Amino acid sequence: MTRTRTWFAILTLSVWAQAVGAGQEPPVFCIGTPDGETREFGLAKELWPSYLKVFPKPVEYVVGRSSATDWPYLHPSTNDRWAGGRPHTFTIRFQIEKLDERPQFLIIGAADAHPSEDSLVTVAVNGQAAPTQRAPKGPGVLAHDPSAWGEPKALVFALPKGALKPGENSITIRLEQGSWIIYDYVLLSADAKPPSLERLRDDLLDEALKGPLAGCDEIVFAVRTPGRDGHWYANFGYYAPDANRLTYGDGGRLCRLNLRTGQLTTLLDDPKGGVRDPIVHYDGTRILFSYRKSGTPFYHLYEMSADGTRLVQLTDGPQDDIEPTYLPDGDLLFCSSRCNRWVNCWLTQVAVLYRCDARGKNVRMVSTNNEHDNTPWLLPDGRVLYTRWEYVDRSQVLYHHLWTIYPDGTSQMVYFGNMHAGIVMIDAKPIPGTTKVVASFSPGHGRREHEGMVTVIDPAAGPDEKSFAKRVSRGNHYRDPFALSENCFLVAQGAEVRLMDHAGLTQVLFRLPDADARAGLQCHEPRPLRPRPRERSVPSRVNPAQPTGRLILADVCSGRNMAGVKRGEI
Repeated sequence: MTRTRTWFAILTLSVWAQAVGAGQEPPVFCIGTPDGETREFGLAKELWPSYLKVFPKPVEYVVGRSSATDWPYLHPSTNDRWAGGRPHTFTIRFQIEKLDERPQFLIIGAADAHPSEDSLVTVAVNGQAAPTQRAPKGPGVLAHDPSAWGEPKALVFALPKGALKPGENSITIRLEQGSWIIYDYVLLSADAKPPSLERLRDDLLDEALKGPLAGCDEIVFAVRTPGRDGHWYANFGYYAPDANRLTYGDGGRLCRLNLRTGQLTTLLDDPKGGVRDPIVHYDGTRILFSYRKSGTPFYHLYEMSADGTRLVQLTDGPQDDIEPTYLPDGDLLFCSSRCNRWVNCWLTQVAVLYRCDARGKNVRMVSTNNEHDNTPWLLPDGRVLYTRWEYVDRSQVLYHHLWTIYPDGTSQMVYFGNMHAGIVMIDAKPIPGTTKVVASFSPGHGRREHEGMVTVIDPAAGPDEKSFAKRVSRGNHYRDPFALSENCFLVAQGAEVRLMDHAGLTQVLFRLPDADARAGLQCHEPRPLRPRPRERSVPSRVNPAQPTGRLILADVCSGRNMAGVKRGEI
């Protein structure tokens, strides 16, 4: 028994150090790992409807003997009829060889919880109850998808003085008068501070400069205030009932940062304007971006030399042009409100795909989507990867996933995720040297400025295989991922630009001065300033001079997943 406890202590210390670093005191025990994930626990594969089948007896976890799968990822409460509509007491049994006289705390990391029915949580030590607490509310996503990353909230229970004793002890956790919570971890410690789930690295930049950033000393990024609306798309234009009610704020800069020296060069500064969506030209000497000049209401496309000279306006007119990208044939692709549409279920304007020549002339529509297209970017094979809000005979808030289209507007096709509701997949870009892409998975119907989880997608298994999307970041608060390699990403978070590795660990490259951060300015869209290869140029198959087009009529009974489905059955 002593050998088992010693092994468990070593294992706990090792896992603890990896999860939260060496700065926090190791716990007496820790069930699970403080990392925002819940998939290591029991029931994570079967899911909550199978609770009574998988756990027909009361849950009992013996420290040093049980494994994480002996502890359910979800703890039901009295409102959960699928679990019997009764309280379920979880028991933890553990040994204490030498009593620590300091106060002890049981910390429950709730990775998620029911959105509205928050339970009362009672913790008792050897029969002595600590004061009850109300469980936090959560988005509820992890109940259906334990593989997702949660945003843990901690419940800290001060254990009754004198309740612990040398030898065998037990702690019980019970939920009543509400619904379930989902566990990230449960730990006992003399430290009342919940573990930090995000660790920083101080060597990531050095590794990158020797690896995927070799030969690249600088990055460019935009600085601006975020959109005033909570929707991911509403960051340009105005609200339909009042043209003076704007969705954007003032403050815009285009910046250039030397990664070796830390020197910041401001290429463009417009305190009353807005700057967004920079992209570096193939030759590495020019930057294309969207700019709203102070005193004007619309974003237009501009190009500037990388040294800050030769600012040239490309597009104009009473519409917004945003999210541009260079095409390998020399033209530009972007999103624009020139379609004169409004969000069907909201009050703001819509932007869809357009293209123009290198001077901003010969503008024509590429997509006819009735809702938003976003963040187009070229794949190596010449297709355009972008976000399409699917709004045809479907829920208005659940389907906004990744699609591809050729630059001429033909061959629009699902790329990933369109069969799985409830997330905005946006800001997708290819990962060099692979067939994978990195994207921001913005929860639910999407968050302001595309804030979400940095996720790597492997399309090898087709567009519907959820398991081929692997989360990278340790949180849902990152924006604008740019892949330098499969192990290194530029990201923005609040007032910071960071590097992130494949495990979600980060190093801060730049942070805005405190005065700027207090004023609401944030960093956006970091990109390496260097030459890059052109993608394959796909010859156009359209002729705008022709009054008619060629359409394809497809048989829906011929498809990837139609084996065994009889014609007329659906």
